[in-house]
Amino acid sequence: MPANLPPDYFEAERLFREAESTTEKIARLEDLISTVPKHKGTDRLRADLRRKLAELKREPRSHKGGARRASAFNIGREGAGQVALIGPPNVGKSALLDALTNATPEIAESPFTTWEPLPGMMAYEDVQIQLIDTPPLNAEYTDPGLLDLVRRADLVLLVVDVQGDPVGQLEESVALLQEHRIHPRHRSEELGPDAGTYVPILLVANKSDTDADGELFNLFIALLDEEWPMVDVSATTGRHLDALKQRIFEALEIIRVYSKVPGEPPDMVAPYTLRQGSTVAEMAAKVHRDFYENLKTARIWGADVYDGQMVSRDHVLSDGDIVELHV
Repeated sequence: MPANLPPDYFEAERLFREAESTTEKIARLEDLISTVPKHKGTDRLRADLRRKLAELKREPRSHKGGARRASAFNIGREGAGQVALIGPPNVGKSALLDALTNATPEIAESPFTTWEPLPGMMAYEDVQIQLIDTPPLNAEYTDPGLLDLVRRADLVLLVVDVQGDPVGQLEESVALLQEHRIHPRHRSEELGPDAGTYVPILLVANKSDTDADGELFNLFIALLDEEWPMVDVSATTGRHLDALKQRIFEALEIIRVYSKVPGEPPDMVAPYTLRQGSTVAEMAAKVHRDFYENLKTARIWGADVYDGQMVSRDHVLSDGDIVELHV
């Protein structure tokens, strides 16, 4: 049953998100709870809000005039890339984070279960990639910190519900981003360099649980006015999650390079990750500053060279190369 939340709810939610001290958060959350209509469709939401209120009341109270709390959206990069999951309520972002990473987000059918961003690490072959679940995009109010996170991310996964109204969800999400001068990277030629920030976006059509033949997904594609990089998945059944991992890795445009000490076998466990087009010198800089400054040549094993080929510091590396640095 839909929640059918009134406009007062979204204004109260905005005020709650802007609250800084614990005392202020408690007061505004109590106001927020009072705006939720009492019917079967809001039972889960009211329970989630009451649980959040109980957690806040157990926290020590912040004193007025204390230091301003750092934004929860200032999350340091880890792994080979930082990927932000965004989208409207109830499209399954938290379920995807749970299925793809070591994180344990709260998952519920009620809207706005996710209040703050939550990072997790996704393994793809021999690299780790950081995924961050975020609060839902909301036309009434979206935290500026979330928008800054989107601008900084190496990749954005825009999640829609293929069983709902994926076209409407996509259009509303993109319109909200564009209001804040954030645009999909594939529109850069159309909009020009002065339109704002361009971010790489991979569209994820989630909840394809019962769409084994891809009928809903193909209909979604047919209704779009432009081509999007996209994949259909089910966080519940695991359908196409391996394909999603591969698409994420490819969209990050990174390569894996393995180090080798002269006279010893290469380290094939912990590769260095670099941007496509990176050189031997850039790889040396990741190993140690002394290697970068004193590097003379390198030996390379890989698909684009013969085994042990001597190359200069300006040689462009490929994914899977093994590099032996010589200073």
